[in-house]
Amino acid sequence: MASIALAMGIVACSGSRCATSKPYVADGGDRDFRVRGRLVAAPYPRDPASEIPSSVLGSAVEANNAFAIDLYSHILAEQPAAGASNVITSPISASLALTMAYAGAGGQTAREMASALHFRDASASIFNGQNALSQALASRAPSALAEAEKAAASFKQPPPSAVDFALDVVNSVWGEKSYAWNPPFLGVLAKSYGTGVYGEDFIHSFDAARVAINDWVATRTADKIRNLVPQGALNERTRIVLVNAVHLKLPWATPFPQARTRPDTFTTADGTKVSANFMNREGSLSYEDGVDATIARLPLDGGQVSVIIALPKGDLGGYEAKLTAGTASVHLPDQTARVALSLPKFSFATSSFSLRSSLQAMGMVQAFDRSAADFTGMCSTIPNADKLYVGDVLQKAMIDVQETGVEAAASTAVITLAAALARPLHVSMNVNRPFVIAIIDEPTGAILFLGHITNPNETGPK
Repeated sequence: MASIALAMGIVACSGSRCATSKPYVADGGDRDFRVRGRLVAAPYPRDPASEIPSSVLGSAVEANNAFAIDLYSHILAEQPAAGASNVITSPISASLALTMAYAGAGGQTAREMASALHFRDASASIFNGQNALSQALASRAPSALAEAEKAAASFKQPPPSAVDFALDVVNSVWGEKSYAWNPPFLGVLAKSYGTGVYGEDFIHSFDAARVAINDWVATRTADKIRNLVPQGALNERTRIVLVNAVHLKLPWATPFPQARTRPDTFTTADGTKVSANFMNREGSLSYEDGVDATIARLPLDGGQVSVIIALPKGDLGGYEAKLTAGTASVHLPDQTARVALSLPKFSFATSSFSLRSSLQAMGMVQAFDRSAADFTGMCSTIPNADKLYVGDVLQKAMIDVQETGVEAAASTAVITLAAALARPLHVSMNVNRPFVIAIIDEPTGAILFLGHITNPNETGPK
């Protein structure tokens, strides 16, 4: 089983009959809110990141990274055989989708979600922190492109293509159009996530809503994530789908010369030897020769986002079992060496899969309980004692590593239903066996993608 890198959430009502309340429209006493087409949104602009204290951003990153390692360990535990398949996750996408759902949670449901998401003392300001982080990430690609354009002009080279520079983090929420979504919930969505609620007729046309959601995700990920919500995942009890999409595409700061790419042998987790195309380059890299793994940092253009490659010295499973948010494979090495690096090219994509059992094992239990879940913060006017509860959380992701750069994308769906500098060393690093890969935002330390490659020839489901 492989995990994915984008987050999206779906919420539905738990009873046999669902709300018939009128949609919340900016009308009369509802002057504080407005409807733009079918989008019901609070009239507030997104809070600027400049007004959010750096300590709040730091607390959110700390929580997200702890959640990333916790979630990854539970995903690995569900694999039928350790290291049997490639895995790629986007914990930041899952965190963002789930915190949108958390904005509407109450009581024990909210406490369990905060614990599973590792909020600790950050729960009161987590929305501000996620907002600041999302806006910081959104600035990385324009900054990298501007630097690349300046360098190209200095050396009188052709300008870089803007389509090769992307780090987009976007959110959307799709809700049953007959529900009156609570103003405080809409306020959080507007101020911290830059979105509102798109009204959909889930009761009568849930599959049309599914197609609209999938089209939105595909558009926001340059068509890299398609069919996030598979047929059958929604039904007439679906009430709200909370979606986050992440798309990253950046060149390497120092590309791998294509002329040096050549076939070599890669030994998979079960000892099978396969032929793969290996990229080769030599130069100064942040590098660590640790007790358990050899680790290298490969910066992407702009120097703010980096790929970390960790090559375990022993068993991949044993190494991953020791991972923490502070280990070097999900952190930046602090040494420098001149490294002759040989790294296999690979392109891998997952199918949509469920995070439900992993999240339950992490303590997020009540949110999935149709009788006990408390999401009254989303909608408090549900008749007939019906309740909102999370039916499932889906993810899907891809990663492509080539000589020129890296592209990765993902989306997560939360589905809720209605029920009732040192002296340089000279070293070689041949990544010819299973390895851990992470993509890190350097200024914040946020883990954007995390996974492992056990066979560079495995491309994932077609």
